[in-house]
Amino acid sequence: MEMNADELQQRIKSAIILLADGHSLMIGDLTFGRKNKKHFSVTGWTLKNDLENLTKQSALSELAEIKMLFTKMTISSNELADFLKNRQIEFCLGFDYGMGAIGICKETNGHFTWETDLKN
Repeated sequence: MEMNADELQQRIKSAIILLADGHSLMIGDLTFGRKNKKHFSVTGWTLKNDLENLTKQSALSELAEIKMLFTKMTISSNELADFLKNRQIEFCLGFDYGMGAIGICKETNGHFTWETDLKN
């Protein structure tokens, strides 16, 4: 889903209001969430149609893309950058299978956790 800069700014402002109330919200290809006042999660979804086609290396590449996209969003939005101050950010890669989602891996403070067993 491609958005122009003004649409992105409006979505981020709406997201901050919803996140402050404990809701999650999708902005573009990322889903933002918050467990508490110190935690913020950024989830992106693998482009693979089948987990069998996903390797650890491709999952790490997709996680890096999620982080890069999120960094671009924080650079373009002072409101988002302010909202994130003093929060621990967790980056997650998930697999959406239509009726739910499976966690693949996540990174918090440079520490990776594998939630799904993938081939090398």
